[in-house]
Amino acid sequence: HVCVSNGILRYVDRSYAKGWRKQLLFWFTVLFLSYFTAFMETLTISSFPYYSFEDRTTAYVWGSAFYGIYFIVSFPGFYYFDSHIDEGISSKNEHRPGGRPVTLLDTFTTACGHGLMILTLLDFVRLHLGIPLVIGGVAFATT
Repeated sequence: HVCVSNGILRYVDRSYAKGWRKQLLFWFTVLFLSYFTAFMETLTISSFPYYSFEDRTTAYVWGSAFYGIYFIVSFPGFYYFDSHIDEGISSKNEHRPGGRPVTLLDTFTTACGHGLMILTLLDFVRLHLGIPLVIGGVAFATT
């Protein structure tokens, strides 16, 4: 799904003139692709015999919206990693638009930042819905 989202986001980014309408279209496209991808993944695993849902409608509608948060951050993130393709920079000497080479540390830091953004958004939604944080397991057991 990253290839498809990158292609669609690249089309939006390269086909329209700069301005607030292009930015709005870009982010509405990200939101639509995020929900659509999450919904289709939820729908396709529903026929797998080891998955079951108490309420399929809730799983499809709200579960897909919650799962889509992962893609809201990751789709633009993956698009950023491939943004040099359209700027005529060879793959042997990949550079950022500012001219500095992309290092492994840059990639690692960006990936960690995306993970933090996803966890923060997930926690904001949990807090908004009033769901308590319950951490179980042996490590968190009190004696």
